[in-house]
Amino acid sequence: MARTSRIFPYLLSGVACLMLPFVHAAELHVKGIPEFKDYPADINKGPFATRLDLSSEQVKYSSHWKKITSSELKEPVNFGGHYRIYTDDKSSGNECLDHQGGVCGWVIDKLSGKVVSQLPAVAGTNVYQQVADNGTPVGEDFRIDTQKNSFLMILTGQAIPQKIEYDENGIPITYPCKTTYYILKNNQFSKMFEDNQGCSGD
Repeated sequence: MARTSRIFPYLLSGVACLMLPFVHAAELHVKGIPEFKDYPADINKGPFATRLDLSSEQVKYSSHWKKITSSELKEPVNFGGHYRIYTDDKSSGNECLDHQGGVCGWVIDKLSGKVVSQLPAVAGTNVYQQVADNGTPVGEDFRIDTQKNSFLMILTGQAIPQKIEYDENGIPITYPCKTTYYILKNNQFSKMFEDNQGCSGD
């Protein structure tokens, strides 16, 4: 599988892989772990919206976000039959909780042109580290794995706390890196399974 940059998706055989390296779900499959085929979605071929339909909050987002989101609307479906999901680490306005350099992501409904969801939140934050601490010098690249014919999304990463706090030794307190399985239903993500070993460097 080819390697991409940490920003833009690489689409191959209907599988969207963001923030590679890609880990195929079959390699992680054990009893209880969801698979793409468990949450099928009919692939819609349009017609699709040609312009974004932004909410009153989204119109306040940065010009960078509006430009990249408009561009992504024109790209192929890569999730849940008629959605386009993408990530970006250059958004630093309200759309990304003012975390410059953090990875944020959004889901576009290509039928309506609406941006219907952000990445799932962890303790109130949906901004993630580009490279997570997994106990190795190299770390773990943030990534999400999706298929255009499934509502399942697999997210591997480490969320950035809304407020950075420190322990008694002055070390920042962070959330652990993990792999979490979500499904999109009614434009909202629901957590189905959590693999605390998903970021293991072993």
